[in-house]
Amino acid sequence: MSDKRALTSFDTGVIAAITLIGTALAALEPSKRDKIKSSAESLIAMLPADGELADGSSAHHVPLQALIAGLYPEKSKKSAD
Repeated sequence: MSDKRALTSFDTGVIAAITLIGTALAALEPSKRDKIKSSAESLIAMLPADGELADGSSAHHVPLQALIAGLYPEKSKKSAD
């Protein structure tokens, strides 16, 4: 059995909420979205990349990555559906 954990239902809810916030911010002009993205990427770089989750991603990074995904819904894999 792996020592890596799966996302909890709380984690999933937080990630969904942050994605929704990002989607709301997507209405901003592109330069403002780019500044938010840059800030989120800077935070990601400062947080540990521990690969703690079962898929190898870092629980520290997932919420910020969700925010970035919400900022650019046109680039989202699910937006094509």
